[in-house]
Amino acid sequence: MGFILKRLINSIFLSFGIAIVVFLLLRILPSVSFSDIYLNPRLSEEMIRRIKSAYGLDEPISIQFLNWLKEIITGNLGFSFIYRKPVINCIMESLSSTLTIGIPALVFSFGVGILIGIQSARNRGKLIDRITTSSLLVLYSIPSFWLGIILILLFSYTFRLFPPSGLHSFNFNELNFFEKIFDLLRHIFLPALTLGTPPMAAIARFTRNTMLKVLSQTYIKTAIAKGLDQKTIFYRHILPNALLPVITLFGLYLPIFFAGSIVIEEIFSIPGIGKSTVDSILQRDYPLTVGITLFVSFIVILGNLISDILYSIFDPRIRLK
Repeated sequence: MGFILKRLINSIFLSFGIAIVVFLLLRILPSVSFSDIYLNPRLSEEMIRRIKSAYGLDEPISIQFLNWLKEIITGNLGFSFIYRKPVINCIMESLSSTLTIGIPALVFSFGVGILIGIQSARNRGKLIDRITTSSLLVLYSIPSFWLGIILILLFSYTFRLFPPSGLHSFNFNELNFFEKIFDLLRHIFLPALTLGTPPMAAIARFTRNTMLKVLSQTYIKTAIAKGLDQKTIFYRHILPNALLPVITLFGLYLPIFFAGSIVIEEIFSIPGIGKSTVDSILQRDYPLTVGITLFVSFIVILGNLISDILYSIFDPRIRLK
C-alpha cells in the first residue's frame, strides 16, 4: 500500500509540474497574443483593456496561474472558439470516437502480440520462429500512415470490403441494432488494425525475448531436472515471470490507444482526440490546445501509474522497495 501511495503522490506532483510548464510556455510564446488572435483589431484600447480585465489577463502572472489552476481542478478548461462549446465537452466527444478504435486496437495489440510472442519463443530456432521474427520486424518498422493508406487501397478500393473513412454510414440511424453493430465493426476494422499493428509487433518481440530470458534461468532448469510436467512448468513458472515486463509496455502504449493517434485519425477522417489536436493548432484555438495537451499528459501519467500498480500486484518484491 505504501508503494502505491508513493507512486500516487509522485503522479500528483508530476501533474502539477506539467500544468506549470504548459501555462508558462503558452504565456511566453511570442505568437500567442490574446488581443491579436481573439479580438477584433478595430476595437479601441479601452475595450481591449476591459475584456482582458474580465478574463483576468491584467493580473500578475502568479495570480493568473492560481486562478487557471483552480479552474482546471474544477473541470473548467475554458471555451473552444472553433467548436463553440466548453473544452471539456469537446474532449469527451472526441474521446468517445478515439476509444471506439483505441479499445479494439489495445485488445488486438496485447492479445495477438502476447500469443505470437509465446509461440515464437516455444519454437525457438525453428523455421516458423525465423519467419515470425522477420515478419514482426517488418510490421514494427512500417510507418503507420503508409500502412493505413495501403490498407485503404487494398480493402476499400480494390476488394471493397471495408469503408475507407468515418465511424458509420450515412444511413446509420435507419439501421436496426444488429445492423448498426455490423456497420460500426466494418468502419473501425481498418483504423484499429492500423493503430494496433506496430504495437502488436513490438509486444510480440518483447514477449518472445522475455520468455527466452526466463527459460535460461536456473530455477527453470531445476524444475525440468526434477521432472515436473511441462504444462506445470510453463503456466506456473515461465509464463507469469515472462509477462511481468510486458506490463511496462501497457503503460507506454496506453496514451496511444486512449489519447488518439493524429496520423491515423487524419487518414481515416475520425473525429477523435488526434484530429481535434490538429484542428485546434491550425485554427489557433488556444483553450482547446491547452485542454488537449493537459489531457494527453495526464493520460501518460495515468498509464505509468497503472503499470506501477500492476507491477506491485503481480510482483511482491516491488512492494518491498
